[in-house]
Amino acid sequence: MEPRGIAEAGGAALVSGVLAIAGLWLAVGYIDWVLVIGLAAGVAIAAAANYRARTGHADAVATEAPEVTADNFEEYTPIKAGDGGTEGLDDESETE
Repeated sequence: MEPRGIAEAGGAALVSGVLAIAGLWLAVGYIDWVLVIGLAAGVAIAAAANYRARTGHADAVATEAPEVTADNFEEYTPIKAGDGGTEGLDDESETE
């Protein structure tokens, strides 16, 4: 995994661990280290999976997207109201 992904997963695990320690100390008065370590590990796994999904999706979109240039941008630009296009409009209006 890239250094950025490691930093995101590690940071999320660290923050969740500190918050778990603070919450347990304030609510119960003692710290259950098994719970804290399990929570931090779960958050690290989820953050790593999230990072992999985001970067994998971005790579897939980049490879599948057509290359838009100054010569063909009109083919890939949707026509919106006010752009002078009549795509999707009927010749006869049904509203009176």
